[in-house]
Amino acid sequence: MKSVDGCVAVVTGAAGGIGLAIASALATGGARVAMTDIDSSAVIERAIALRATGADVEALTLDVRDPEAVERVADNVVERFGALHIAVNNAGIVNGGVTWELPLDEWHRLLDVNLWGVIHGVRAFVPRILATGAEGHVVNIASMAAVLPHSSLGPYTVAKHGVLALSDVLRADLDAIDAPVGVSVVFPGMIRTAMNPIGTTEPEVVAANVLDAIARRRSYVFTDHDATEAVNARLEALRAARGDVVDAT
Repeated sequence: MKSVDGCVAVVTGAAGGIGLAIASALATGGARVAMTDIDSSAVIERAIALRATGADVEALTLDVRDPEAVERVADNVVERFGALHIAVNNAGIVNGGVTWELPLDEWHRLLDVNLWGVIHGVRAFVPRILATGAEGHVVNIASMAAVLPHSSLGPYTVAKHGVLALSDVLRADLDAIDAPVGVSVVFPGMIRTAMNPIGTTEPEVVAANVLDAIARRRSYVFTDHDATEAVNARLEALRAARGDVVDAT
């Protein structure tokens, strides 16, 4: 997909931060964008601001934990814009605590948004992208936590590893049917957002990488150089572990 101009896109968690930056970049590139968020007033306000710049955007309230709601939004997008080409599964939350001490409802709360929300997006958006018969793209926003676990972030790290795995399987499934649909999984690092006010990289940098990933079909999208050595060390440790296999005698 060389250009997003004329394409229809849906972005979850688009009321602020990375989601808003991606929605804005897509609209600037000529895409028609459905901006969704659980915060109805915030996403409407952001959409109004973008429309004032000439962008063709629509604001929709969405709780990604609800699969039926995601299906309704997918239907609304196609009804409003006539098709769907790009889906950006971005909505997410964060919590923290020692793995064995976190209450189960905190595990469920985070996994319901950060992993099941992406699963619901894939199930609702991908069939509609395929229905166009045209080129399309799915962008799943993971985190550096998908490739580098952090202490006290058990549910978040588990969810983001799941998003990486889901993206890889989705790409393989689409390749198996020769679908002209790319899949990118994005690993933002220290991004300055409301969830991470001490971040060192602006959300617009993530958005620029997402548009580049769509254009060049980048499967794995790092957006900055955060923790490069630590990530490389983990990957090397995984490779080295193959040499430790003990054969049964």
